[in-house]
Amino acid sequence: MILQELLQFITIVVIPETVRWLIYLAVIWIPIVIAEYAWHSWVSYVHRSWIAKQEKVLLEIRLPQETMKSPLAMELVLTALYQTGGEGTPIDRYWEGKVRPWFSLELVSIGGDVRFHIWTFKTQRNFLEASIYAQYPDVEIHEVDDYVDSTIYDPETHEVDGAVFEALGPDPLPIKTYVDYGLDKDPDEEFKVDPMAPLIEFMGTLKKGHQAWVQIIVRAHTQEKMPFAGAPVEIGGSKYPDKWKDEAKELIEKIIKESEVEDTEGNKMPNLAKMTKGQQERIAAIERSVSKYAFDAGIRMLYIAPKDLYDKGVGGGLKGVFAQFNASNLNGFKPVGLTYDYKWQDWMGKKLAENKEDHFKGYALRSFFHKPYKEKWTVLNTEELATMYHFPGSTVRTPTLKRIPSKRADAPANLPI
Repeated sequence: MILQELLQFITIVVIPETVRWLIYLAVIWIPIVIAEYAWHSWVSYVHRSWIAKQEKVLLEIRLPQETMKSPLAMELVLTALYQTGGEGTPIDRYWEGKVRPWFSLELVSIGGDVRFHIWTFKTQRNFLEASIYAQYPDVEIHEVDDYVDSTIYDPETHEVDGAVFEALGPDPLPIKTYVDYGLDKDPDEEFKVDPMAPLIEFMGTLKKGHQAWVQIIVRAHTQEKMPFAGAPVEIGGSKYPDKWKDEAKELIEKIIKESEVEDTEGNKMPNLAKMTKGQQERIAAIERSVSKYAFDAGIRMLYIAPKDLYDKGVGGGLKGVFAQFNASNLNGFKPVGLTYDYKWQDWMGKKLAENKEDHFKGYALRSFFHKPYKEKWTVLNTEELATMYHFPGSTVRTPTLKRIPSKRADAPANLPI
């Protein structure tokens, strides 16, 4: 009876009154809604226009027969790529449409032929090459035609599978990195356990007609900017705001709070001596994580093959090869696929078809941070990224991984002039 009266009151009084006030206040909220929509549309337009005008290049990195460098070398390369310029002022961001430069770190298998690529703006090419050669002097870097351009996705003849990888836990919690694998100590090649090996080996098993693409799109992580501020604003003694570092502090405080004990007066105080080894390791990992340069990172995987050759197991396998980066007490990745769990979510299959096409186009444009193919990204530091993308040594013996026959060598100093 009470429930019935409540429903009648809501129907007869609350809803009509709400509608009446919405109509009265329409002169206020409708312009606000329109202005917000117009603002976001404008920002999206100027960003897309500026990005479209930039020349892009795709570089192939060809590895020597032996690469003795640990992933620390790639971490130094990534540190050099930490560039926050280009969008410093409101004029830059909201009138000219400038954005931070980003890079796409790619591992590609064309019929089992495994290649390393890096996509970037042409203005960044010389700097990128210099950074790589500084750490890997024996590699060869060549500008190549984009392999995506030679692949036509026709849903009538080809099938596509893919996923975007999201973090399982809060971003400040790091994944299992090369330091955890002991690669920071430069062990001999025969003792190395390279976390990239499963992915490279799997991609090397693909047959002719099958293609698997993995890209990690990165840009420098910066503090969020106020819409009309030229630089982060100083609030309460700290720059406003860096959610990544703020969340790290909150996580550490939460872990410390778990060790609290009551004194004789009932006051709770942290007791660091009673912390478990796991809690101590989590705090140390978080502190090490936020001490390094951080990047916004989007991870995307795509598998494409003619329908008569398509193998569901390949897509599933690619989604599982990132498991070696997961740590049960820290962080990891989960694949977010293109399909739906329940039939009623996509009765006609139209949404799935759109998802596949958007996934392909998003990969082709190397788009992740801006519309129209904006995705949910995570924050990874240089150590984490170097773990997921580095140039492996001879411990990875995949026969189809392209390597140059010999090392680059300087000319003899005594050559006649």
